Amino acid sequence: KIIAKNARINQADFVCVMKDEIEKKSVLNKIEKKLGYPCFIKPANAGSSVGITKAHNRQELESGLKLASEHDRKILVEEFIDGHEVECAVLGSVEKADASTVGEIFSAAEFYDYDAKYNNAESKTVIPAQLDESVIEEIRKTALKVFKAVDGSGLARVDFFVEKGTNRVIFNELNTLPGFTSISMYPKLWESAGKPIEELIDELISLACCGK
Repeated sequence: KIIAKNARINQADFVCVMKDEIEKKSVLNKIEKKLGYPCFIKPANAGSSVGITKAHNRQELESGLKLASEHDRKILVEEFIDGHEVECAVLGSVEKADASTVGEIFSAAEFYDYDAKYNNAESKTVIPAQLDESVIEEIRKTALKVFKAVDGSGLARVDFFVEKGTNRVIFNELNTLPGFTSISMYPKLWESAGKPIEELIDELISLACCGK
């Protein structure tokens, strides 16, 4: 997120909190002043939405920080964005990277948590996203910009929000090792582009071994 900020990539505002700071009133006050409610609390280094909560008040903020601290020593608290939740797959190297089309998530829960991802059949993904082509193209270009900014290699899934009412594209997070389950967006995005998972895996192995 610091790299994205320096690269002038539009992103959700955030506060970084270390594990030993979660009970400090000054930290809680800073979060409330900068982000307000609702806000999201995330372990910085985790996946599948494990340890993530949405806080609507200070009590939920405190419990969310405590839960996140059980998974990581570094915690991100992010502003709430009312928008479409979309994802873009990137494949390649900094010298030559490709971005897929964009997929959209429709969560069966208040947000796309672990249970909504893996246990709730009412959650669904739509490829391509139900957005204007110009917005999809902006997301693709920004995904490549994020990938190159962090000197990416191999694969990444770059997640965004598209703000309702404005269509403003807002960078959410970079997933450095996206899932490859039967419902995972990364392989499904490439499959929609005509690259079946067997071919995708062969290309990833080639990138890992040869860098091309």
